[in-house]
Order: sequence, then C-alpha cells, then structure tokens
Amino acid sequence: MSCRGLLLAEISNVPLEWLDFVILAGSVIAVTLFGMWVGRKEEGTSDYYLAGKSVAWWAVAGSIFGTNISSHHMVGMMGAGLKEGFAQANFEFGAIFGLLMLCYFFLPFYRRMGVYTLSEYLGRRFDDRSRLLYSITNMAFLLIQMCGTLILGALTVRKLTEGSDYAISYEWSVWLLAGVAAAYTVFGGLKAVIYTDVVQSLLLLIGSGIIAVLAIYHPNVGGISGLLTKQPEKFHVFFEASHPQLPWSGVLTGLMVLHFYYWGTNQFMVQRALGAKTGWDARLGTIVAGFFKLAIPFLCIVPGMAAGYILSINAETESDTAFAGLTRTLLPSGYGLVGLVMAGLVGGILSTIDSMMNSTATLFTFDIYQKYIRRDASEMRLIWVGRAAMMVLVGLAIWLSLYFGQTQGGIFNKMADYNAYLVPGVLVAFMAGILQPAITPTASCVCIVAGPIISVALERTSYSILDHDLQAFHRTGLATVACYLVLAVVSLGTQSQRSAEREQYTWARYRHDPGDDSAPARPWLQSDRLWAAVLVALTLGMCWFFA
Repeated sequence: MSCRGLLLAEISNVPLEWLDFVILAGSVIAVTLFGMWVGRKEEGTSDYYLAGKSVAWWAVAGSIFGTNISSHHMVGMMGAGLKEGFAQANFEFGAIFGLLMLCYFFLPFYRRMGVYTLSEYLGRRFDDRSRLLYSITNMAFLLIQMCGTLILGALTVRKLTEGSDYAISYEWSVWLLAGVAAAYTVFGGLKAVIYTDVVQSLLLLIGSGIIAVLAIYHPNVGGISGLLTKQPEKFHVFFEASHPQLPWSGVLTGLMVLHFYYWGTNQFMVQRALGAKTGWDARLGTIVAGFFKLAIPFLCIVPGMAAGYILSINAETESDTAFAGLTRTLLPSGYGLVGLVMAGLVGGILSTIDSMMNSTATLFTFDIYQKYIRRDASEMRLIWVGRAAMMVLVGLAIWLSLYFGQTQGGIFNKMADYNAYLVPGVLVAFMAGILQPAITPTASCVCIVAGPIISVALERTSYSILDHDLQAFHRTGLATVACYLVLAVVSLGTQSQRSAEREQYTWARYRHDPGDDSAPARPWLQSDRLWAAVLVALTLGMCWFFA
C-alpha cells in the first residue's frame, strides 16, 4: 500500500500532456458544434426560450442536474468538504425537498398558466411592480452564481495547466469559459442549452467519479470506512447550533428557504421543467435529477474530506484548490485522464453558465424590453434582444470575475451567503400569493423590497447589540418570518386592492385544473409519485445513517 502511495506522489506534479489537451479541446469543440446543430431551427420565441415545449423527461433530468452541478460543486463543494466535513451534504439532501416542492406545488401553476418567465405569475397574481422587482432580483441572483462559477472554474483550469506547454492563465480561462458558453447559447436558445447539458452531465459524472474513487480509496485514506475512523466528528449531517457555517438550526430553516427559492421560484432552474413536453415529463425528469443529486456527497464532499490525508493543504485558505491538487496528484500522465477530468469540469461550468445566460435573456426580453420598451416587437426582434442581453450579462460576469478573482477559500458558502440577502421576500411573495387570496399587490411589492433591507438590518443589529455576527442561515430564516409579517400587515391595510380576477391564480382555483396531467394513465413503474417516494426514503435513510 505504501509503495502505491509513493508512486502516486512521484507523478503529483506532472504537467498537462498533449493527449490531455486534445481530449479537453476536442470535447469543448464537439459540445459547441452539437449545441449549434441542435438549435439550428429555432424560429420563434417558444422555440428559443422554452425549446418548443418538446423536451423529454431524460433531457429535463440531464439539464437540471448539469445546470445545478458546476465548478461550485466539483471545486467549491469539494473544498467545503475539506473545510467543514460531511454536513456540507445538507445542500444536497435539502435540495431533494426543494425539487419535490417544484414538482407538486409550483410547477402545476406555472405550466397550466403557460408562462415563459416566473415573473409572469407575479404579474398576473399581483401587478407589474412585483413582476419587475422579481426580474431584477433574479438577474442579480444569476449574476452572483455566474461569477462564482467562473472564478472557481478559472482558478482550477489555471492550476491544472500550470507548468505545461498548454498553461492557461486565470484571465484567459475566464474569457474562454464564458466565450464558449456564449457561442452556442446565443445561437441556439434553450434547446441547445438543454441537450448540451445532457452531454456535459455525462462528462461531469465521469470526471468527478474518477477523482472520487481514487481519492476515497487512496492508501492514506482507506475508503469511507477509513474516513469514518479518522474523522468521526466530521461525518455527521448536523452540527451544533453554534457552528459558524452549518448549524443544524440554520440548516432546517434558512437553508430550506434557499432551497425552496432555488428550485421553485428561480427562473434559472424552473425553465428546464417549463420546456418539457408534458407535466409527467417535467415531474419525472425533476425526480430523476434528484437521484443524481444524492450521489454528489460521495462525488464531491467525501473526496474533499479525503484530500486532507493526501495533500499538504491549508483548509482555511486553500480549500478551493483541493480538486486541482487531487487531479494532479492522483492521475497518471500520458493517458488522457487529466484531460477527461478537465472536460468534465469544463462541461459542468458550461452547462451552468449557458443556463444562466438563457434565463437572464428570457427575463430581460419579456419583463423589461417587451413590457416597457416595445410591446409590439416581432418574434425575431425578441430573439435578437435576448441575444444582446446575454452578451451584456457575459461581459459583466467576465469583468466581475476578473475583479474578484483573488478570492481565497470557501467560495461555495460565500455564494450562498450573498444570495441569501435576495431570497426571503421573493419566496414569501410567491408562496403567500399562491396560498392566500387576501394578499394584495402592494403587499407583494413591499415584501420583495423589504427582503434585502430586513436581512441587512438583522445582520447589523446582531453585530451592534449582541456583538457577534448572525449566521447566514439564521439570518435568512428570521428575515423570511419578518417578510411574511410585513406582507400580512400591508395586506390588511390595502384590502381595497383585492381583485377576483387576480385571485383566480391561487391554489384553490388551479388545483382543480388538470392541465396537461389529463394524459392517459401510465404503468405503475412509470409513476412519478412512486419514484418520488423512493427518493424521499433514500434521502431520509442517508440523513438517519449519518446523523
């Protein structure tokens, strides 16, 4: 065993070889050309922004998984596993319940109303103020996500290629990653995004799987059982309530708020399900993506924990270099394995960036341009406006990624922290609007605006009065409760705004509308509810085992 460890150590700094570069470059070029080919016949806005509502369940699953999993998982979550331990898996376990909320609560509304953007729901249920505020908030959310993805991806590409004839600087990595994603997304729309996401998901699973197996079963680690022996204190799903990053109380409150927002009211993720050809395809694809999500703790988090026994690395300031370090330490040169892993990483980055670009373009085109600038715009003009919006977003993301490129360690959790300021008011407006007819347009508007303000106020108050920082998930949970109180009080004072026309867009009305669920019954093995139950059982079983 020790001899094997020595051999691995001897190859730890072998640079990128020509075969690795060929595999990496070939996969990127192939994906780009495939995306352009898939999207070559997009003729109208339904094709460009919703893939003509023709997407099968397996493509929905691949696109949701590929869109969600990117460098902030392969790199950021692996670093968080090194730094925090297995409790980082709460991001994946909680996501299962967010996915199910999308399937059986939010999605029936969106699909039966035939919306392009989720802000359309707020516009019909409330008014254009809420619609515009949602679009601005969600575009800010997507910009934060894109910057984090580019930063982590570019840092890792630089680390993996340094010292070779094919070395790529951080700056060039940012430009190349953003440019490649823009090439096929601008050209082909959502259909190009979804089907390239499926291919990139396969590359991602292969690349991360190779690293995971080699890291977990490294002689210094001894498999999962070896880690359980070495780090029993870090192999728990729930940490104490005082934990600075993952307190159990925050995980069950504020983190769940983030999950419900991310999976149920976020244009970036929901647009995949809106493009499905039937409600069944949308639900089953979403549930299948959930099964892939359960593999992430063992593909990213556990290898990160193992990295501490393989690499000489500072977990506090260098955690986000764990992926690159394991890749260069564990993979032999000359066989193309480094190139294959890098192809998986780049595929994950592209599948996230392309989805953010398409979703931002959809929001800007329909909620800002068509609504306020040119109501009578033709379909082709709307497509070209979306393309221009994508390019502006990419340019802004590149600039911010270059500016903040020296961020040290823990980017995954920092992204969640920053986004948590934006989430509470939006989620409360959506859920209360669906469930409570008495909620008024002004109350929804005030609630969305109040979210970031209340979050900042809670943070400042905690620091000045209690003399300590309020943990991000605790802050999110408290801000959500406060936003609902604001919503309720303002609604009581503006009951004159209630409208029977607006209140038809509530649970009481749409639960009786079968929509596209009226299709013929399917065999029991194709029942989405059956597989949803299996998914929940697996999730709860893993939580119990690692509690």
